[in-house]
Amino acid sequence: MKTSLHRILTKDNLELVGLLYEPEEKTSKILVHVHGMAGNFYENRFLDALAKTLTDNGIAFFAFNNRGCESLKYLTKTLPGGKKEYVRAGNSYEKFEDSLLDIQGAIDAVSLWGFNDIHLSGHSLGSPKVSYYLSQTQDKRVASLILLSPSDMLGLVRDEKETFERDINEARTLVKAGKGEELLSHEIWDECPLSANTYLSLFGDDSPVAIFNFFDPNFKLPVLGTITQPIFVTMGREDDCLTVSIEETMERITKASTQSSHVETKILGDANHGYIGFEDDLAQTVLTWIQKT
Repeated sequence: MKTSLHRILTKDNLELVGLLYEPEEKTSKILVHVHGMAGNFYENRFLDALAKTLTDNGIAFFAFNNRGCESLKYLTKTLPGGKKEYVRAGNSYEKFEDSLLDIQGAIDAVSLWGFNDIHLSGHSLGSPKVSYYLSQTQDKRVASLILLSPSDMLGLVRDEKETFERDINEARTLVKAGKGEELLSHEIWDECPLSANTYLSLFGDDSPVAIFNFFDPNFKLPVLGTITQPIFVTMGREDDCLTVSIEETMERITKASTQSSHVETKILGDANHGYIGFEDDLAQTVLTWIQKT
């Protein structure tokens, strides 16, 4: 396995960093991976297993940091004339809609590197991001979509009704006062500090992140109905981000994906949200999917 660090540039000139894993022999097939909320391209151990299993079988793997990397991150931006400046980013300040630019930047990059059989995966919040990307761009360069532990972010927050009302009211008040970049008084789930702008981007009434809104039994997951690529979904029974049963989750995703040429789901035993202890099982499952797609 060969590894190389790469810096990619988005259309709004932000510099993102990622790691490319390649098999020893040249290949046209690659999996591009989008991390979850406040994540990065190296922390989850299942990424190690994916890199090894895929490259051992002739498939490249590219995992990269998007602008929602970690809680607070300063990214380099190129200004007109070539001047550089640091831009405050990270999960605390990201806007969900900007994920389009990050994913497009990654796919543009691997295409330039010579890969033309591109598969796209997202973990946790990365799942709504990759789904949103395909629904908005209809990018035909993507051969298939892989959803790892797709999360109902909106349902998880709104399930705690009093906390949700407190936080969304504070976010609205701050934005109205022109203070949208201020952090809310309370961290989301006691671990994620978010600015008022970011909170409304992720959890507001018209938030595009509500792609996997299982919490609402009448929500039809319309974004999935716009995706034509084959879709693979996997998660485990011990996933603490489930808002309905895992069976209902899989059934609703399958039913909603009306335009996809093929939908397949797999319950990965008692795996948790991060696949701890199931890293090799996950890697083998993803490999099997890519090989037959």
